[in-house]
Amino acid sequence: MRPDIVFFQQYAVPYFGILSIIANLKHFGFKADVIIDSLEKDSLRILKKLQPRLIGFSVLSAEHNWLIDKSKAIREAIPDVTIIVGGIHALFYPDEILSEAPIDIVCNSEGEDVLLNVISELDKASPDWASIPGLSYKNSKGNIHTNEKACLVAFKEDIVEDRTNYFKRYPQLAKDTVQRFFSSRGCPYRCSFCYNSNIQDLFKEKGTYVRQKSVENFIKEITLLRDKFQMTSIFFYDDLFTYRKKWILRFLEIYGKEINIPFMCTTRANVINEDTVRMLAKAGCHTVSYGIETGNYNSRKNVLKKDVTDDQIIRCGHLLHKYGIRTQTTNMFCLPGETLSDAYKTIELNIKAKTNFAFSALFMPFPKSEITEYCIEEGFLKPDYSLKDLPHSFLTSSVLAMSDKNAIINIHRLAFFFVKWPLLYKLLRRSVRFSFLNYLFYLLSILSNFLRHKEERRITLWHAARYAWRLRDSF
Repeated sequence: MRPDIVFFQQYAVPYFGILSIIANLKHFGFKADVIIDSLEKDSLRILKKLQPRLIGFSVLSAEHNWLIDKSKAIREAIPDVTIIVGGIHALFYPDEILSEAPIDIVCNSEGEDVLLNVISELDKASPDWASIPGLSYKNSKGNIHTNEKACLVAFKEDIVEDRTNYFKRYPQLAKDTVQRFFSSRGCPYRCSFCYNSNIQDLFKEKGTYVRQKSVENFIKEITLLRDKFQMTSIFFYDDLFTYRKKWILRFLEIYGKEINIPFMCTTRANVINEDTVRMLAKAGCHTVSYGIETGNYNSRKNVLKKDVTDDQIIRCGHLLHKYGIRTQTTNMFCLPGETLSDAYKTIELNIKAKTNFAFSALFMPFPKSEITEYCIEEGFLKPDYSLKDLPHSFLTSSVLAMSDKNAIINIHRLAFFFVKWPLLYKLLRRSVRFSFLNYLFYLLSILSNFLRHKEERRITLWHAARYAWRLRDSF
């Protein structure tokens, strides 16, 4: 049967937005499929064979150029198909997408209800995109028009997400012994480097921003996957998994009795407490991830708008270790105004907090965001900075103008090893200034991401290697 929509994505992992949308479409009797471009030798051939009524791109902003190239190829191969773009990128940049790619419509809101309306509108000889909230499109004169935002989508009790579409076409994804789950949408905080702040502003009057699945619905979702496929560990990938204390304590109690699979989750240093940590450990939590971001508190508070103190970060790490839970931290380098001394402080704060696995990224400024406007005003970015200037990956390069940039990038590359072995940090910290070692440090950064992924998720070398190979294009 011809699918109503085929979702088209680059990276070889289940996308949470697509999982939710497919579950909603199936609930209303529509047929959907997924194509992962990086896992196909000839994705265009498969699309032509499927002949979907609608092709839906789901993209991140770093994939903007990929979107342009692939949409041009699809338009040439299947000229009459309707193409829609969604995802985080589409929320913020509908005009840029419509101006630079041969796209028919952009979903500038959450897609569950929007796509139901779009597919129904395709039944008409001349679809009226102006009638559907949550869309941007070009009118008959070629001018871009943006409709009113669609309302934020509440979780429905009778719809349970599953990964059938992904695992049926790509059984290699089902072999991952660690599977990821989202229990919620949104984050109550407004850090300047995160998309949540901007989304809250865009949908200020469109419903409740932070939403969470019921405990019962979420348990059903996990059970559905557990009963079909082998899982040795789970990663609860929410922006902030431990946000609602009442929900998390009830979930952990049921999870420990009915699921009882070791897991990893996220928290924030200023919201974690001993009751929650005790329950996490009892339910089988082996690793918790939280953000340090930078060792400079003033920068963390005033530039990143994340008012979490050094003492709270250290207390969080020590509290988790008290109950035998390992810690993974997220850290950024090449931040606006960062000095070499600040970068060293980031390593030292991780060591004080007893971090087990430091995840390190280079700051990536997305156009139109608050922090990017700050970077332009302060001269860290050129005035005409745009999507075309985005690096391919937040792991490899920085676009900011700054002093000691090469040395700070090298600290980013060595962060995992420096934090894991503090003596190594003391012995080699000054080596980051030596540019002739750049390539060696780059290779070490690739190794560190591989080792971190293996150790924090407690998987075998084989599973880690297979996962890294699948996602090699993202490095």
